[in-house]
Amino acid sequence: MTSGGSFLQVPGTNGRLGFSIDIGMPLILDVRNGASFGIGNHVAPTSDVSANAYLAGMPTPRTYSSEDLKTAIADSASWRGVLRTLGLLSTSSGAMLSVRQRADTLGISCAHFRGQRRWSDAQLREAVAKGNTWPDVRNRLGLAGTRDLAAIKGHALRLGLETRHLEPILRTPNVRTMNSPLDNLDRAGSLLAASWFTLCGFDVAWPLEPCRYDLIVSMESEARRVQVKTTTTRVGNTWKAYLSTSGETRRLYDPDEIDDFFVVDGDMNFYFIPVAAVGGLYAIHLRAYDEYRVEK
Repeated sequence: MTSGGSFLQVPGTNGRLGFSIDIGMPLILDVRNGASFGIGNHVAPTSDVSANAYLAGMPTPRTYSSEDLKTAIADSASWRGVLRTLGLLSTSSGAMLSVRQRADTLGISCAHFRGQRRWSDAQLREAVAKGNTWPDVRNRLGLAGTRDLAAIKGHALRLGLETRHLEPILRTPNVRTMNSPLDNLDRAGSLLAASWFTLCGFDVAWPLEPCRYDLIVSMESEARRVQVKTTTTRVGNTWKAYLSTSGETRRLYDPDEIDDFFVVDGDMNFYFIPVAAVGGLYAIHLRAYDEYRVEK
């Protein structure tokens, strides 16, 4: 039987509850060889129609009440916990989306949720408001370590918390207590060389490690492989520079590996020495190579 109306009432049988459906499209009812019913082209068999049956193509009705949802959220620490409390599949993304949307509709707060964290968003808000520094916030949450500190900062940013009072006050460093430039000369050597070549108008590139040269310098139409050396070893009135690598035995640089040495001594003098001028030498006294000293 086909009905063009918008309301269908099905009486109960054999002690089962009847039900009614309010629809706005034609309904199909077929009682031959077992009843079936549907809306439009959606037809479902109803040989065992009961009060909790539903039409094909229609959303599954909720099995929990609003009060059930409020209680589950209050007693849980995560959305998966809420699903388990409600008797739903905790790994179902569809069920989680439905529950979250329903909670948003009802205005139920989940600020106490913490997921896999040991603290909630509400606890973080309180710790940030009362803390004086980031380590202080971390301690208030009962945590330790730099990894926890990074996570705390990230969640604070996500929540849009005011954290300017936690930042350290920048102070002007006392130059009198800073290390001597020579203490870090070996670290700064390649930077000094690259800066000098750049100031001279040459293009400088840094090779991928490991390489026997430190810089690639484009000079006119030629690319030069430059090994940078620094020295803080004073010998009499000159500086001693090692042109070999250290280890159990010192290793020389092969002329096929590099083209030039760029040497920085303890007086901050720069020397640009072709490997052809010092090939086979493990170390040199820079005073003997003054002709290769360059202007700064």
